Amino acid sequence: MNTATSLEQVLVDQTLEGGFRWLRFPAMLERAFVEAHADERTFKLILAGLNSMLVFGGILLTDYLMEPGQLGWSAALRVGLYAPFILSALVILHRLSYPELNEWMVVLVGTVASAIVAVLALSGTTAVSFTKVVELIIVVVYVAVFARFWPMALLSAVVLVFHMTVMVLAPDLISGLRLGSTLLLITTISFALYGCYVRERNDRHAFLLDLKEQAMRASLNEANLRLAEMVRTDALTGVANRRAFDDFLSLNQDELAMSSRKLALLLVDVDHFKAFNDSYGHHEGDRCLCAVANTIDACLRRPVDMVARWGGEEFAVVLGDADEQMARQVARRICQAIQALAIPHEGSSCAPVVTVSIGMAVQHAGLTRANHVLIQAADEALYQAKAAGRNRVCLAADPKSGGVQAC
Repeated sequence: MNTATSLEQVLVDQTLEGGFRWLRFPAMLERAFVEAHADERTFKLILAGLNSMLVFGGILLTDYLMEPGQLGWSAALRVGLYAPFILSALVILHRLSYPELNEWMVVLVGTVASAIVAVLALSGTTAVSFTKVVELIIVVVYVAVFARFWPMALLSAVVLVFHMTVMVLAPDLISGLRLGSTLLLITTISFALYGCYVRERNDRHAFLLDLKEQAMRASLNEANLRLAEMVRTDALTGVANRRAFDDFLSLNQDELAMSSRKLALLLVDVDHFKAFNDSYGHHEGDRCLCAVANTIDACLRRPVDMVARWGGEEFAVVLGDADEQMARQVARRICQAIQALAIPHEGSSCAPVVTVSIGMAVQHAGLTRANHVLIQAADEALYQAKAAGRNRVCLAADPKSGGVQAC
């Protein structure tokens, strides 16, 4: 888990524990919350804007029934002004890559709608026109369906200002209607704000829980990967272990049966390693094995090759798609590289430094044989290399002829 993810997880835990009653996260989490819902929110806001044109335009029928003489003026404001405005706002919202600003555009759109309602209520020629102020409740309820809490709170204040303006500028309005419509609007705003608050709080809480769950899954996956790697890795040298070697060799054997390539196996043995341990101690012996393993691994230059600890001071190297010539080149490169480490070895009879003996076996295309047969051939070649004086490479002969080729 990287540093940024760890920091985010700490912030998630702290925020869940401390709460977020003001509906704001720390900056890092707030950005993540906004970005995580950006596409979904943009789609909802665009859809809500388009629907608002239909709703706002549909009220023209009410305008006609209440005051037919004002229908032209109502159509000019609701269709001629609001529709182009909302379409322009939606184009900007769609093209603007600033999700947080999109939330506050709701306030602007709601303000325009509220202003149109107030103008229609004040410009009417009859007392019935003033009842259009009730449309402000429709604005509040409609916006509350999709708005975030704080933009909704600001819009609610704007709607109240327009409502009170109409109440003040409409002297012929019955006092009971003034009080009743005001109380109705305040009650509606209260429920709308409460609903927005609860919905956004639940959304934010679900977002934090989702982040926490993602972090737990990532941590679990990472732990499983580490465990799987440990199961297939030699604890001392860090190269593959016997289990990984068996799986890798079997996989190559299966591919070999269906292809025209060859497969080579090298068994590498550290010369006189018991004498090395007796002379320098087991700690130095472990360091020596690690150095040998790293050197062998460095000599392998293809992803189809692998080195594994075979056991004790022995290592196995699988060379995918390698013939006798390539296998011999790799084996000699390993011998030279290990000798070049110049690790002192007074107990060796073949060199004053640590060396290795290598037995090789090559499996030809189309020739299927069990893993143990190829391993046995390489092991016999290794035995021959040791018998010939160590610090050398021997290649097992073709299985048809038997024996071991000269070292």
